[in-house]
Amino acid sequence: MKELQKLVSGLNKSGALSGFLGGIAGGGATSLLGGKKGKKTGKKAVKYGALAAVGGLAWKAYKQYSEQNQAAAQQRDSDAFDKAMATRTPPQRSFDFQPASMPQQSFEQVVEDDSGSGQLLIMRAMIAAAYADGHIDETERQKIFAQVETMTLSVHEKAMLFDELRRPLSLTELVQAVPNAQTGIEVYAASASAIDLHQTVSQQYLQTLARQLCIPKELVHSIHQQLAEL
Repeated sequence: MKELQKLVSGLNKSGALSGFLGGIAGGGATSLLGGKKGKKTGKKAVKYGALAAVGGLAWKAYKQYSEQNQAAAQQRDSDAFDKAMATRTPPQRSFDFQPASMPQQSFEQVVEDDSGSGQLLIMRAMIAAAYADGHIDETERQKIFAQVETMTLSVHEKAMLFDELRRPLSLTELVQAVPNAQTGIEVYAASASAIDLHQTVSQQYLQTLARQLCIPKELVHSIHQQLAEL
């Protein structure tokens, strides 16, 4: 599993967070803007840290995908559907990834939800992805513990995440928990950021996740392109 703070740092350097939560990420690398709005934005960045970074990456990837596929509005990844049907594992969800149909704010709201459900789901996605190779080592476990402690979750929710380190969500359970398209993009981005992309088992996990979330292959490519630039 990759270090979450490295993701934050990389996104800052690449400019992926520019305009997303004011271009500020947590983990001490903060620069509060002047005025009431700037202070509020800065607090959000500190509060959500690496999870905001994942949202920034997801937004930038979706924006790039939209610009490149504007003429193909409502296009679906037919290859993914065909493959899913051929393997008798039809997609569990059918979200609308139409280019330019989702505003930046909708990506921010995934982790800003006061209920903490979005934060919880993104972390659960990271844990499930980290387990794709069958185990999480102690270093990876401690990094997850540290990230969970920074989140605005109840004691019960944090305890549930810690328990999940012993029994992570299955891929099917994860997909069923995704409520909308923008969350699906962030779940995929979080999973891809937390996994060793060089391992065959990891690649297979991500391919199945993208297929079950019905994420178009062009959007998947855009997400991986953003990750590669960190």
